[in-house]
Amino acid sequence: MVRGKKEFGDAEELIDESKLLRALMDYTPDSVYFKDASSHFIMVSKAHAERMGLKSPDEARGKTDFDFYDERFAREAYRDERRIIETGNPLINKFEKVIAKDGRTRWVLATKAPIRDKDGKIIGIVGISRDITREMEIYRRARFLSSVVEQVSEGIAVTDIDGKIVFVNSAWADMHGYDVNELLGMEIHNLYSEPEVARRLERETIEKGNARGRINHLRRDGRSFPTLTTWSLIRDDEGKAIGIAVITKDLIDIVRVLREIRTLGADGQTKN
Repeated sequence: MVRGKKEFGDAEELIDESKLLRALMDYTPDSVYFKDASSHFIMVSKAHAERMGLKSPDEARGKTDFDFYDERFAREAYRDERRIIETGNPLINKFEKVIAKDGRTRWVLATKAPIRDKDGKIIGIVGISRDITREMEIYRRARFLSSVVEQVSEGIAVTDIDGKIVFVNSAWADMHGYDVNELLGMEIHNLYSEPEVARRLERETIEKGNARGRINHLRRDGRSFPTLTTWSLIRDDEGKAIGIAVITKDLIDIVRVLREIRTLGADGQTKN
């Protein structure tokens, strides 16, 4: 029993609210802050202080968003907080563009909720903001690349390391006679007239990073067409190979023109 009481006492000490709060405020990577009913900071986490350019969280005490951010953002945040104080309704995962006084911007998902006293009266606000700036940059780049990929004439496909198609642009789908969604998950080697040649070039890509060659592709109806295809290895942030980008240029129009030139040359020689 004595041992049990000691363990319970240790647990009570561990669950001391002030210690838990201090651990949260010191180590969470998210911005955490508490404000009074007038939107003045009472306490901010270390991460939030750093994002506001402060040396210590204590420097934020008594100040407002207007001291740290562009007036447009600060005004919007203040309006949100007044609404929470007046209605008691929390704000959950609001997508915000945070603008600092020097013009630098960050993107966050912000959640704010009312703080009530023992009588239920709202006396302040607690807020948590998760920085998603990196994710937004990746998203914007992806949208830009997607736009570019859809405008180029070359067919572009991306496969996983085993050859399963995970992405194609419209040009790739059109030249093979499929809809885009029909190709997702398909084995790309089924679209080559010489799959063993394609596999050899893929192995070269994995070893050297890229490969290039002329190879016939197959349309949905079974007809083949000549292409100039480039294979490029795709790696993740840690350098691990995760897929292959396949860029294909349909050579059928070029072949047709060359044949016409040869025909014209032959006709000229016959006339002479």
